[in-house]
Amino acid sequence: MRVPIFIISIFFCTFSYAQEYIDIIVVKKSERILYAVKDDKIRKKYKIFLGKNPIGHKKMQGDKKTPEGYYYIDGKNAKSKFYLSLHTSYPNFHDKKIAEKKNLDPGNHIAIHGLPEISLLSQYLYDNSDWTDGCIALDNEDMKELWSMTHEGTQILIKP
Repeated sequence: MRVPIFIISIFFCTFSYAQEYIDIIVVKKSERILYAVKDDKIRKKYKIFLGKNPIGHKKMQGDKKTPEGYYYIDGKNAKSKFYLSLHTSYPNFHDKKIAEKKNLDPGNHIAIHGLPEISLLSQYLYDNSDWTDGCIALDNEDMKELWSMTHEGTQILIKP
């Protein structure tokens, strides 16, 4: 049986339109909110969890602080032990220079990620408190949505 061309066209049009990516992720640490922004408009906002020591800028490995400043997504990990993760460009040039002057290791591997795959219990263990080692965490459904809106190179602004 031959399928009419217009049916094939409708099928491919439905599933092949381009994903609309956001321009920038803005994190307001004091509000525990991550904003997904496109064309200067907030498209989505998400509740987040930060490092166990959230106040102030990350200065060194192990300080449990979430960095502050301009970064970008420099990798996406679909096999993260924290569901999905968006790796950030931390430390940036400025972070490295400050750490170098103070003879400190600025650390690395700061990401925006979901919850660990422990089970549903993890949803309760990590709820309503900061628990990461300096990363930004979202619940897994929110992380899945954010993941689909970002690409390598998406800008990130992390504010106090």
